Amino acid sequence: MTSGVQVVVTVLLGFVLCWVGKRAYGLFHPRARMDVELTAKDNLAFAVPLGAYYLGILIVMGAPLSGRSRGDLLHDSLSVAGWGLLAVVLLNLASLVHHKILFRGLDLQGEILERRNLAAGIVAGGFHIANALLILGALGDEGGLLPAAVFWLYAQAMLTLAAAVYLHLAHENLGAEIRRGNQAVALSLAGVLVAMGNVLRLAVSGSFDGWAAGFAATTGYALAGLAILFAARCLFDWLLLPGVTIRQEILDQEVPNTGVGFLEALFYLGTSFLIVWTL
Repeated sequence: MTSGVQVVVTVLLGFVLCWVGKRAYGLFHPRARMDVELTAKDNLAFAVPLGAYYLGILIVMGAPLSGRSRGDLLHDSLSVAGWGLLAVVLLNLASLVHHKILFRGLDLQGEILERRNLAAGIVAGGFHIANALLILGALGDEGGLLPAAVFWLYAQAMLTLAAAVYLHLAHENLGAEIRRGNQAVALSLAGVLVAMGNVLRLAVSGSFDGWAAGFAATTGYALAGLAILFAARCLFDWLLLPGVTIRQEILDQEVPNTGVGFLEALFYLGTSFLIVWTL
């Protein structure tokens, strides 16, 4: 009976936290009139990142739920609520920072709201889910708030750097491709962002055994996992797209191949789980 009550309470908390998250999203993105974009304008480009943002809140709520329960409904519910509220703040902050650093010269919010550019919405949604995974990893151990905050910031820096390296190696002009609404590139990038977030979640999770050991272990796991993830792109070309390349399909065609971008995204995500399960 207690378990059934806890399920109901937790689901209701999820709805409440998503409602709070909606209000917070409006504060962090004052240009967005959320209800108008979703209903009056039927703006899919806005709905995609907003849905990913809600999913991020629910993902982070899973941290206390996946741990050992104290059998105290009030305590467990407060713990879930606290994690959810923290997720709301951090998801919004991280999103704004990433947009400023990686999307310089591109008004991503304007692309979503004014041009209803689905490619921009897909990329923004990928960042929300990747950031949720970083929060889940960094704040999920029992090392204390300060180490958790430091390693979350470290994970954010590694995600930004890894995304920049990926874009450089792929020779993709992100701003130009998003402006022309290239959904294939957007899906590919969103997939690799979520996969990176999953790998970095592993890198920053675990118990805190001191600063030197913590940074060494985190950096080692991150570099190993990201290197394997980058190599997966070559394997995808070689094994699954014989005779063509990903670049040809998603960049060099007049009409980009959205199907290949979608498959590539899922391949990255699946590879990230293999990395997490084996490292």
